[in-house]
Amino acid sequence: MTITPAIYMIALLISIAILLLLTLKLKMNSFMALFFTAMGLAVFFGASPMDSLNSITTAFGNSLGSIGLPVLFGAILAMGVQDSGAAVAISNFFVKLFKGKHLELAPTLTAFVMAISVFGDISQLLTAPIAATIAKRRNLNMSVVTPYVITAVWFTHGVVPPSAAILAVAVLLGADVGMVIFWGLIICLAALLIIYALTIKWMTEHASYAAPKPEYTVGIEPVGENATVEELVIKEPDTPNALVAFLPLIVPAALIAVASICAMVLPAESPVLGAINFIGNKSTAMLIGIIILMVTNVRIKAKMLRNANRTEKIDAKATLLELGMGNWVKRAIDVSAMVLMVTAMGAAFASVLSSQPAVSEIANVVASSGIPMILIPFIIAAVMRAAAGSMATASMAAAGICLPIMATLGLSPVAVTLSIGLGTVLFGHVNDSGCWMCQEVFNVDLPQYLKYVSPMAAFGGVVGMILLMILSVIGLV
Repeated sequence: MTITPAIYMIALLISIAILLLLTLKLKMNSFMALFFTAMGLAVFFGASPMDSLNSITTAFGNSLGSIGLPVLFGAILAMGVQDSGAAVAISNFFVKLFKGKHLELAPTLTAFVMAISVFGDISQLLTAPIAATIAKRRNLNMSVVTPYVITAVWFTHGVVPPSAAILAVAVLLGADVGMVIFWGLIICLAALLIIYALTIKWMTEHASYAAPKPEYTVGIEPVGENATVEELVIKEPDTPNALVAFLPLIVPAALIAVASICAMVLPAESPVLGAINFIGNKSTAMLIGIIILMVTNVRIKAKMLRNANRTEKIDAKATLLELGMGNWVKRAIDVSAMVLMVTAMGAAFASVLSSQPAVSEIANVVASSGIPMILIPFIIAAVMRAAAGSMATASMAAAGICLPIMATLGLSPVAVTLSIGLGTVLFGHVNDSGCWMCQEVFNVDLPQYLKYVSPMAAFGGVVGMILLMILSVIGLV
């Protein structure tokens, strides 16, 4: 059977409907839902069951090989960040930076930094107690604080590698990962600050009240309007200083970005470039972040052992090496295994979507419609996010559709990758597991989530897209 554009679109819509049915109605794990949907779609497109299985297995393995180590190392780093109390130190840094004003930005920017190298859900868990503490101190409304924090998490989780899904998209599309990190951070931070400046007055005046989660604020008392900055900062024993907290999170992203810049300006035969490429490799950079965290937190080893013992039994006399290369690794594998499996299977689903010549015909129709090319990946990703819920599924499906039409789009792989990432920030709602986690840890209810959190993130995605379009027009991306 010849797969025409019309048949392809019908098959795509049906496959999305099946994916939703399997995950939402039948409660099937996303990994298996993606596998069965990809198999069914490949067979429908004319491949034999055996060929379908082989192609899915190949795409799954290729994706896992590309992102496996960086994501696992990122999870190990997350365990160290969790045990060290780095989130508190980063939050205190921003409280001091803004001199006790604009306190919604303290947990927001903490979440933004955390999610660069730490999974989105873990970033939520680490940031929620900080947001609650600051809100209790200054009588802030959690339904005002939460939308900015979640938008920050979604920005760096969905748009900036080495987060698993967008890293896989960058690899699939052949984008320079360092440039995606560099421009992704600039665009997302600018968009975050813009939406805060434009909406904070309205949010403060109109958002319905949500109290900080009581479990996070035991013993925390409000402070007066004239409280000093020192009275506002979160007091916790053995908190690392701000530099020590930032370094393990920022250095890996910086190394990857610097390696990409050097690759553009240094001659290919330069021995210096070879060394920089090794240090700036995705896996090496994340490993360096882990080592930095271990070395810089030697003085608070006892605290880290106590914190680690809450989730995984470890001897109180364990060495720092045993903690970092033993306990953290075991916990990281538990945390990252499903993320890796779902992302890699999402890549396999994307490979099936991109395998049909009909996609190019559809692209030509879209190209002649007058829609700016850079909006196409953005719209596809946004629609997929609304339908599938998962940012990873949305980004991989969008990448699969965009891969065979890259020439028609006429955009750089970096621009397409960022456009997809920004599209996944839109339309998070009840079919996303993060929706329910957010309600639990930030103490907002579902109406408040749908009224404030989802629209704020969508606004942020649109602002980010406008900034990307400007950068694309002037030729920087």
